[in-house]
Amino acid sequence: MKKNIIWSNLDVDYDDWKSEYKDHCEMNCIEYDESNLCSWVDETLSMYLEDERRNLHEEVDGYIVCMATIGTWQGPVTGAKVVGSKINDILYDSSCDMVEWYCDRYNVKFEGIHHDGRNRYLYRVAKSKEEADRLVDAIAYHDMSEEQFRKRTRSLRPYIKKVYGFK
Repeated sequence: MKKNIIWSNLDVDYDDWKSEYKDHCEMNCIEYDESNLCSWVDETLSMYLEDERRNLHEEVDGYIVCMATIGTWQGPVTGAKVVGSKINDILYDSSCDMVEWYCDRYNVKFEGIHHDGRNRYLYRVAKSKEEADRLVDAIAYHDMSEEQFRKRTRSLRPYIKKVYGFK
């Protein structure tokens, strides 16, 4: 599956950042201390995430709805919620330790890892707030499959494609 990654910290290799951190220390007249590498990388990645939030500060024609599989210590649970009406609302939508937002061929998705397991989200666009609320209720009461959810919503991918221009 071809993925266009919006933002990720899933596969961070801190060793890959060592030379960049050394350059940062030299440019800012800071003593190089490798024990600060991880916190510097995490801080830098947080700044990159803020940049993506600014890049994706665009309204969608409708409301973004998230259908989720949440990893819990008791096993996976299905859930849903209305995320918002701006693309960047999805980038505030996580309490996981390691995360990745990406587009596959048709959709915008999320994968996050936390102490209880993995969360997987599928983001789609509903026509109105009322329709979005109905979808969330249907998913919550197990009256809607992912296939039905896809049929009753539009992909968020074209909105992101417009910003980034990927194929």
